[in-house]
Parts: sequence; structure tokens; C-alpha cells
Amino acid sequence: MSFSALSSLKTSNEILTLDTVIDVVIPAVLQRLDKSKLSLSQSLPTSNNTGATTSNAHGDDDEYQRMANQVDKLSRDLVYIKDAFNRLKKFEESASHLFKALEQQCEHLDAPPLGPQDVALQKERIQNKLRLLGDIVIKLKRQIPSPHQIPSITLEGGRSYSSQFNTRQMVGKLPDLHASNEFKDSPEFKDLQVIYNSLDVTKKQCLLCFAVFPANEIVKKRILIHWWDGEGFLVNGKKTTKEVADEIFKELMDKGCIEPVGKKRRRFSDSFKMHPLVHSSVIVLAAEVGFFDFDKGSPTAKFSRSFRAALVKGSSQEIMKPDLNTEKLDPQKLDSEKLDPEKLQTIFNVNEPYPDFFKLEWFSKLRDVKVLYLGRWQNTAKHHIEVEDVEFLKGLKNMKHLRFFSLQGISRISKLPDSICMLSSLRILDLRACHNLEVLPNRIGSLRKLTYLDISQCYLLDYIPKGISMLSELQVLKGFIISDDKNGSSCTLSELLQLKKLRKLGINTSREDFPTEEELSTLQRFGMLQKLTIAWGGMSVFTQPANISGKENAIAQSSTPNALNNGGEKKKLSFSKTLTKLGTFKGVPRSDAGNQESLKELKKLDLQCYPRKEAPSWLMPDKLRSLKKLYIRGGELQNLTQNLRDQWTVETLRLKFLSELRMDWKELRKSFPSLIYLEKVKCPKLTFFPCDEGGIWVKP
Repeated sequence: MSFSALSSLKTSNEILTLDTVIDVVIPAVLQRLDKSKLSLSQSLPTSNNTGATTSNAHGDDDEYQRMANQVDKLSRDLVYIKDAFNRLKKFEESASHLFKALEQQCEHLDAPPLGPQDVALQKERIQNKLRLLGDIVIKLKRQIPSPHQIPSITLEGGRSYSSQFNTRQMVGKLPDLHASNEFKDSPEFKDLQVIYNSLDVTKKQCLLCFAVFPANEIVKKRILIHWWDGEGFLVNGKKTTKEVADEIFKELMDKGCIEPVGKKRRRFSDSFKMHPLVHSSVIVLAAEVGFFDFDKGSPTAKFSRSFRAALVKGSSQEIMKPDLNTEKLDPQKLDSEKLDPEKLQTIFNVNEPYPDFFKLEWFSKLRDVKVLYLGRWQNTAKHHIEVEDVEFLKGLKNMKHLRFFSLQGISRISKLPDSICMLSSLRILDLRACHNLEVLPNRIGSLRKLTYLDISQCYLLDYIPKGISMLSELQVLKGFIISDDKNGSSCTLSELLQLKKLRKLGINTSREDFPTEEELSTLQRFGMLQKLTIAWGGMSVFTQPANISGKENAIAQSSTPNALNNGGEKKKLSFSKTLTKLGTFKGVPRSDAGNQESLKELKKLDLQCYPRKEAPSWLMPDKLRSLKKLYIRGGELQNLTQNLRDQWTVETLRLKFLSELRMDWKELRKSFPSLIYLEKVKCPKLTFFPCDEGGIWVKP
């Protein structure tokens, strides 16, 4: 098969076989690169028609030589890729489109030399081609599994890593790669360095944030966005913080820096991870610019060179100790190098299980801190965090620049100090899964810049202070409680209408009849509301273990007897209170709003543990005309379509743990003609659905 015959592959959907890549494509590309190098040598400017040397000859000479060197590097990389691919078996599908792009970019690369007048044009064309080829080759190298990703690099004098630092040894020492001079000289690090240098300042800082997490650990997109927003990385007058963050995630993914995590065929990913080799490179870069202080590749609580500190199990208290190394410094440099809490801008809890060691006097000095993440970032409740005393949190009153504060997943916090209400710059307050939290400060309405409040999975909260309705900038509210407060002290749904910017609302209720006609009418009046979650009862996660997803299972795990023992008798009583409060529905007469123009602007609806067999009258296509995502998890629902002639605009549908829901595939397709993605988990009466083994169907 000749190289010219490969041109037909550009428009073909055929997946290239591994044999074709190894035996045909790569050799042909290498041949083109050889011709290109020859073409470059012939293009070197020598003299004009009179024999005189042109004025910029020497500059062009150097530039063409650099391009020739780049061709050599591309050739070496392709040889390395070819050798590695000989041991790969599952590469074909994922890499096929990249090799087609590689072949396309090689077209005309070996074009004959142009005339002297067209040298600049030829130079620009070749540079563009080489840049695109380099991007493609880097992406291909990123797809090679880690056991194959350390090349045999020839050093000066003909030495190679294989002779003194072979692949198996290198992979076995991945945690220490950042300290290896060989690694810093490797193509992997240099490739990442080139990518890093191509990023703007904001994207560089966002990339370096990954250095604080262990390699290959799954990190929620939400946490990264909050961190970046807290540090001020996402400031853009024309776009939302999410839109800016999504652009950053996309560029970092496209450049091979991070990998999306999720089900293989899911349309969007809400988590990311970083390959160990990339992670080692990022640690080196982060240490060089002082993004964090590191000790043997791990971020530390020390911050002599940085404005950020990491809380790490076993050494977190180092954050409050003077840096002994400063004793060796020149006295004039001592003030700038000592551990001064006033210079800290970010404190991030990596894996400290007891983050209450702070002394109030020291904590009160954190006047410039912007991000204070004391809670759990891991996605499971196995990483237990607790505090015995929150006295140190009184120091919050001095943190006038704090924008992001998280206590996520911390146990044994029953009440927050009033000092939290003095955070005048706070934008994001994350109290998610603080299972012992029983009351919010009444003065919470003083947080006038708050845009995001998460109090979901705080099962002991009895009521929501009315002050929440004063948070005029609030855009996201998760965990709002619909209660039967007879004293009128709890914030009502109608009072939330003062939140004119609210676009995402999560509601917990133990009332079976929610929403009544009046409440549905109130929901319709939220002009900006695009995403709505309603969770009924909440006790289904305890009383129906068969209907627990991984996400809901974390709730049950976080309330295990082991955790209760740490809290003593009072905590046991609180857990009993949770069972009593959330385990029953209130017997209020049913009142569906059958004639309402329901939620026409809503784009996403998430219903959890819906308690009735028949769908509510407002759950109809003509009353949710803008709906694109519909999630229904748990409950007794038996039917979803009340009229087969009704057609939903939904594109993404997730149905989980619905043991009574009955429908066949043809019915669903008639009702959901716009469907692109379907996820079905433990719904035994949904028949003839062409889902894969993971319960996923994607429109061809």
C-alpha cells in the first residue's frame, strides 16, 4: 500500500488497524519527514542573482536549522511511538482519527523549494505544519499506557536510560520522578513544559492547582471551579465563571494535561484526573514558580516561598511553626521568608482528618486569605474528617478577603459561629454533608456577596433562617428545606422570590404533597431558575438499601456507628432524630396544580424518591417545554408518560432505582424523540432497551 493511497482515508469512517499504523502510516510519515528535511536544506538562502549574500541570510539559516531539528525530533518521537504500539492491542479506535489528521498535515510538507521571493511564505507554511504535527504527536504519546510511556532516551556519549534507569524502574519510581534529573531532561517533561509555556497566566495557575492532589486521583469539577473562582482566576466581564472554567478545562484536556473521568459514553464529565507523568511534571513546574512549597514531591503546610499552604496528615501543624531554615538566611531576607500568616492566600486540606488544630490567635491573622478549604474534597465519605472544637473559627471575622470557604464533610459541627457572617467578600460557602449541623446563623443574610450556598446532606437542619432571602447575589442554593414550621421562623419558598438571580435550586421535603398548587405557582415565578432538584422524604436511602446509588450510599456511610461513637450519646440521639424527622411523610391532602403553566424555562429537573405511583400533573412535556435533562432516582413512580401523544424535548434522561416504572423502548422513543443520551440503572420493568452493559444508550 503506497502513501498516496492513504489519502482516501481522510473522508473514510474506517478505523485504521494497528498493523496499518505500524507498517504503513508511520513509515510513510517518516519518509515524508525525511523529504521535508531535504527540502529544508535546499531552501536555505544562499545568494541573489548577482552572487551577493542576502542581508537576512544568517537569520534564515538559523531558522531553517531549527525547523530541521524539529523534524528530527518528530521523527524520533514517531519511531518511539511505533515501537510502543507494537505492544498495544486496544489503541486502534481511540487513535484512528489522530493518525488521519497526521496524514493530512503531511500533505505538501515536502513541496519543492520556492523562489527567493516566496521564502517567507514557505517558512510560515512549514512552521504551521510542524506546529500542528507536534500537537498531534503529543496527543498520540499521551494515549500510550504508562508502562510504555517512558522512552529510551539517548544521552550524550550514547548512554540511554535503558542501561541505567530502565522502564520498569522508572514506572516503579513515579512518585519520585519530580526529583530525577533524567526525568527533567526527558521528552515527556519537555513536552509538558512546551504546553505549559503556551498557556496564558490564568490557565497556568489553574493547571498548577492539580499539583496539590495525588496523581490519578479523581477530582470533582465543582471543587476546582470554586477554588479558581475564589482565587480570582475566572474573572471575565462577559462570561459566567462556569463558562470561563469550561473553556479552561477544554484546553487542558485538548492539550493532554488532564483526563475526563466518568462513564465511557456519558456526554459530559464532572470529574478529572491527571496522569502520573503529567502530574510529576506539574509538581516540578509548581515548585519552580513557588505555587506551593513541596517536600519530596508532596505539598506541605510550609509556605516560605509560596502564598499557599496544604494541610497534610501528620504535618499540618507545621503551618504555625517558624521556618527553621530562615535562621540561615541573611537578616535582610528573613522578613520576606518567614512563615507570616498574613501573606497566605490559600489553605487547602489535602488529607488532614482533624483540621481544628489552629490556635485562634494565629488563625485570626489570616487577613488576606481568599480560599479556605478545610473540608473533604474526596468523593467518598471514607475520608473521615472531624473537629472537636470550632473555637478557632471565631477568627473568621478578620478575613475580609475570603471568597471561598468549605467545611464539606466535616463531622461534629453542630453550630457555626456568628463570625462566619462577617465574611464580607464571601462568594462560595460549602457546608455540604456536615451531618451534625443543626442550625445556621440567623445573620447569614449579611453575606451580601454570596453567590453559592450548599447545605445539602445536612440532615439535622430543622429550618432555614429567613435571612437567606436577603442574599441578593445568590445564584445556587442547594439543600433548601420545605418544613412544617408553625412558628413562622423558617424561610418559606415564597420568600426566596427575593433572590432574583437564583438559577439553581435544590429542595428537601418530607411532605408527600409537595409542591401544592400555591408552591408550584411560586416556583414558576423564579424568572432565572434553570435547574431544579426535589428530594422527597430523604429516608429512602436508609429504608431501601437496594435503591442506593454510589452517590446516595455516601450519605449512609457517613452516618455509620463508627462515626457516631466519636460524637458520644448526643450524636446517637441526633442520628435517631434524623431517622424520625426524615423517615416519614406528612399526611397533607394531595393538590396537584393541573392547570398551571409549569416551569417552562426549566432546563434540568432532578426528582429523587418521588413517593407516589402516578406522575404529578405538572410533569408533562407541554409544561416543561425547555427541559433538556430529566433525572428520576428512586421512589414509587409507575408511569412517566400520561399521554403517548405528548413529546418531550429532553435530550438526556437518567432513570435509576425505579423498580415499578413500566415502559418499553418503543414507547419511550415516541415520547422522547429528541433523546441523545439515556442511562438506566436497576429499572427491571423497562423492557427492550438497547443499553450497553453499563445501562447506557447513546443515539447513533
